[in-house]
Amino acid sequence: MGSLQDQLLKAGLTTSHKAKVAKTEKRKQQKKQKKGATSNPDELQKHIELTKLEQQKKAEELNKARQQALKEREQNARVKQILEHHNQDQIRGELTFNFTYQNKVKELDVNDKTQKALAGGRLAICVLDGQFFVLEDGPARKVAEVSEDYIVFHVEPEDKQKDEDDPYADFEVPDDLIW
Repeated sequence: MGSLQDQLLKAGLTTSHKAKVAKTEKRKQQKKQKKGATSNPDELQKHIELTKLEQQKKAEELNKARQQALKEREQNARVKQILEHHNQDQIRGELTFNFTYQNKVKELDVNDKTQKALAGGRLAICVLDGQFFVLEDGPARKVAEVSEDYIVFHVEPEDKQKDEDDPYADFEVPDDLIW
């Protein structure tokens, strides 16, 4: 004996076309069950909405990261432009000026005038990509507005009023004192 479908065909109760349609419908239902598709459209809609929300959150996080990277590149370019434009090239000399950078003592060969200007706060030392730049006070403050990380050495100018209660006000620091 054959299947129920074959028996119904022989008896004339159904046609071969209706049998093929029933067979394809049965196969489609089995495929849906294997894939885990739900027949409830409400659950499917909720799943779609949750997926969209997750994708939107992920896109927002990526966008924030891109914006932050862009902002950092813009700041770096601005600082680089300031440093290259205002770098003091005529500072080289026979004296050594010592300063600390990343807990290490670094040296910069400067002339007498530059050494006094650095000590007096009229010049500042900045760093970008491991290269040191000597800037005047104004451009150094512009760099500091962007980020203090670029400033390596900067002394506040001596234009301030002397303290009347300072017991060492009568004693000057000698010019030849170098650390």
